[in-house]
Amino acid sequence: MEPIDLLEKVRRRDFTLGVMGLGRVGLPLALAFASRGIRTIGLDVDESRLADIRWGKMPFREVGADDVLQELKGSDNFRVTNSYSDLRDADAIFITVGTVLNSEFRPDYSQLNAALSGLAGALHPVQIIMLRSTVAPGTLLKVVKPFMERMLNVKVGQDILLASTPERIASGIALQELPMLPEIAGGIDEISTQVAAEILKCLNPDKVVSATTSTSAELAKLFTNVYRYVTFALANEFALLAEVHGQDAHEIIRMANANYPRGGIPLPGPCGGPCLTKDGYFLVEDLIFPDFILTAWKLNEGVPAHMVRRLKLSLEKRGRSLLEAKVVVLGLGFKAESDDLRMSPAVRTTELLKAEGADVIVCDPYFETPDVKSVVDADAIILATNHAAYLGLDLEEIAKLEPPPILVDCWGVWDEERAKATGIELITFGKGDSV
Repeated sequence: MEPIDLLEKVRRRDFTLGVMGLGRVGLPLALAFASRGIRTIGLDVDESRLADIRWGKMPFREVGADDVLQELKGSDNFRVTNSYSDLRDADAIFITVGTVLNSEFRPDYSQLNAALSGLAGALHPVQIIMLRSTVAPGTLLKVVKPFMERMLNVKVGQDILLASTPERIASGIALQELPMLPEIAGGIDEISTQVAAEILKCLNPDKVVSATTSTSAELAKLFTNVYRYVTFALANEFALLAEVHGQDAHEIIRMANANYPRGGIPLPGPCGGPCLTKDGYFLVEDLIFPDFILTAWKLNEGVPAHMVRRLKLSLEKRGRSLLEAKVVVLGLGFKAESDDLRMSPAVRTTELLKAEGADVIVCDPYFETPDVKSVVDADAIILATNHAAYLGLDLEEIAKLEPPPILVDCWGVWDEERAKATGIELITFGKGDSV
């Protein structure tokens, strides 16, 4: 079979797709293709995860995925395995393994290399391998291609096509976004790009797919994430400035944005997660002046410590200490309505509190934790993750506690006027004492 024959198979929707890694990127991707009639093989080395999937149970929260998984249970279009050799049936393979930083904050390719090594017994002419993971610029050309040619002894561009197709979804709503989001396909040559783009269009014939080089595709993903991360850091810097001046950053930003065509300033709040937090480091080595991205990282990473420090000072004014204080932390996920704990500012907040000797009780609707209503003798309650379940906290009921706990709002969503009216002390990120 020639590369052009693979393109025709894809156009006929008569091909088999492999997805390596059934995590928060890979599993929704596999389900999306399988539910559209594409024969899909999902590979993962985690046996407990595979057991859940075979049983029809999602291993993490993903809106709509439980129903799709149940519908595909027993279907010829979807099967999962821990054997790389099963991918020999695949005409196209997405690699969605995690990409992390090593102890020196440089890209760690161990998971990627392990995935590529595993493909040794599964490759055959002609297949396309598509890198879905977020990686440093040049990874497909400088890491993946040489590895496959040297270690796997394949002819890249003839027997094996290669393309970068970076994921762009928001974790938790991937199934909703995959048919709609525009995609980027960057192959090592024109036919690789064409095949990758045609595969992505299986999710929606009208899907917009930008064709480019592999390195441009990698950079496009990084530019998007780093831009957002730096923007959030600037909003958090504004929050700190507002505190210094005794003003409310949330009110100021809303005024600045209101009906103004050049507004768009995001509201401040803890910023983390497995993508935004690390992706800037994929660019730093190539920058002449890396301080901008590093400063953004320091700002965002410092928000949990800043809020713990403010709580500590408030307790000291009451003649109390964080040592042995009972502190309720609301939320664990790195963002609202998520059960993903990777690089979560909320997790960092709990760690800092425990380091101070506090007795920490965590509440989160997506984990088996106590209900906040059952905690009656807390010294403080911190809104660490802005889950919808905690936005309408009953301040009147909290005010009845004796003494009422200090409330710490890392997101600026609790009503200060109501807190004042009920006699509750409320500490809000981005709001200082009036001067």
